[in-house]
Amino acid sequence: MIVVAIIAVLAAIAIPAFTGESKRGKAKSEVQPMFAELASREESYKGENSTYLTTAACPPSASTTGTDSFAACLTTGSDWSNLRVQPPEKTLSCSYTITSGASTVDPIALLPSWVTGVTALQLATSWYFIEAVCPYNKYFTASWDAKIRSEDGK
Repeated sequence: MIVVAIIAVLAAIAIPAFTGESKRGKAKSEVQPMFAELASREESYKGENSTYLTTAACPPSASTTGTDSFAACLTTGSDWSNLRVQPPEKTLSCSYTITSGASTVDPIALLPSWVTGVTALQLATSWYFIEAVCPYNKYFTASWDAKIRSEDGK
């Protein structure tokens, strides 16, 4: 009976940890290629228009079952259509928002409240940052710092 109790306690600890790590891994496998795609499209857009483009959240919210990115985000005249985004996956679990500004605007004041470790900047050029809100975590990257940060620090 003691062995059964020990196994039950270990299972109660291990199963949630494994499930959480699995969900983080799935989100991160979506976020990295999407950040690369959005960053590339922002650079192309700036080359053609001399500025980065701010976008509304797309898909509008995170979803554990996923959202059809083509139907939700690539409608005629949408921000993602203007950027010519080609999502690496048709179904997205995370919602992506791009915030941009001129070199005269300090991006630090506009960062999501959970983002830490970014110091005040004097940027010589315009900038953008991307936030991904996923069902179980949030991610962040910026044009001046390609590091991907996560809300849980993992």
